[in-house]
Amino acid sequence: MSRINAIAHDLRNGLGAARLSPDVRKITLTFSRKSDNAGARYFLRENMPRIQYNNPAIQFEVNKLKEPGVSPELTIEFANNDIKKIPCSKVQSSEICKQLLSATMEGSSTSV
Repeated sequence: MSRINAIAHDLRNGLGAARLSPDVRKITLTFSRKSDNAGARYFLRENMPRIQYNNPAIQFEVNKLKEPGVSPELTIEFANNDIKKIPCSKVQSSEICKQLLSATMEGSSTSV
């Protein structure tokens, strides 16, 4: 398998390789570079590319802040302007991804 085929295969398979609800408009990941946010950083590197590849209509934003002590979170904005926030502090990337998939598959339940 060529390198390009391997990359394409990885984007189409694995955790996060799913089509999200068409109601999802934007996903924002916010975390601090200075504190221990390993789960959020790993999610950005491993899971977010799969989600982006499989959902090209959704806008993705990443905020890497320089200030220490910022609590990492994933914010999901829906077409009806509802917002769902997922706290990512001390959470593994696989759990962050599962919570994102769960929140976007069940629809736009509000949690601010």
